[in-house]
Amino acid sequence: MITGIAYVEMRTRFWDECREVYGVHLGLTELQNTTAVLNEKGEWVDSASAESGNREAVLQVGDSFLILHEDETAPTQVSPKGERMREAWGSVGHYSFFVEGNYHAFSHLKDFFAFNRFPGTKDGPSVQPMNHAYMQRTLLEFADPNGYTIQISEIIDPRLRNQERRREKQRIANLSTGGLLKGFDHVNMLCPDIGKGKEMYGDKLGMRIIDHSDSDTHEGYVFVAGMCDIELSAQKDGENAGRLGRGVVGSFGLWTDDVDALARDIGHGSPPAERDLALGVPVRSITLDVGDGLPVEVAQRL
Repeated sequence: MITGIAYVEMRTRFWDECREVYGVHLGLTELQNTTAVLNEKGEWVDSASAESGNREAVLQVGDSFLILHEDETAPTQVSPKGERMREAWGSVGHYSFFVEGNYHAFSHLKDFFAFNRFPGTKDGPSVQPMNHAYMQRTLLEFADPNGYTIQISEIIDPRLRNQERRREKQRIANLSTGGLLKGFDHVNMLCPDIGKGKEMYGDKLGMRIIDHSDSDTHEGYVFVAGMCDIELSAQKDGENAGRLGRGVVGSFGLWTDDVDALARDIGHGSPPAERDLALGVPVRSITLDVGDGLPVEVAQRL
């Protein structure tokens, strides 16, 4: 059973600037600020530096983690002149953090929104039209140092059919103490084949479907991963096929309560492996791919 989002990994050429935006301005707690390994004495030591260009910062977001991975080959939406480009890169188009109140969040972040390198929301939360999507939200939005769109969401949907999901998300948020950002609200992503996407997330991983849309241009599903909604869609004309895979978001992970049982149930070809997601966060996991080259890790805490 999938119980939530374990992490989102962002590849960036602007590691120091990203660490300041997410850790200082957005107030996420940093658990680790470089890649760490155990030496022969059982001590944690740094294995990366500014000179090696492979640093990591691991920040906590509720029961999830945001991993900032320094990568000089990472795609960027910033032009050589320092201007933001609007093209999306990679399977994950954008993701959003969950907050309980966006006006409260804006009162704390309005200076950041006003003076951020790539200006976003300056006048307070914007309210989505009722039928814009499966769930009505208010949004704060900005572009991070990668030029990548980041949202902050509050659920305000009044429709009766959405109240069970709204209460479910709020119950999970209530378990997160401190900070404005309680976890990931949604991850919006494309896949090359919506049938294979539904098979992996819905059938194999058993994730609940809360929305299905089908139009002349695309088909999509929304799956539940704890607090987070996985918004998966495929373009019917194949227009975005060349942009899929590892982009600014290079991988993401899902929590499960029994990875060994899951691996057996789906007939995974190799046994789960153990690793440290971050300092003090050992996991046992398998890695899957929906066919676009974006790694999806399914992990159980140890």
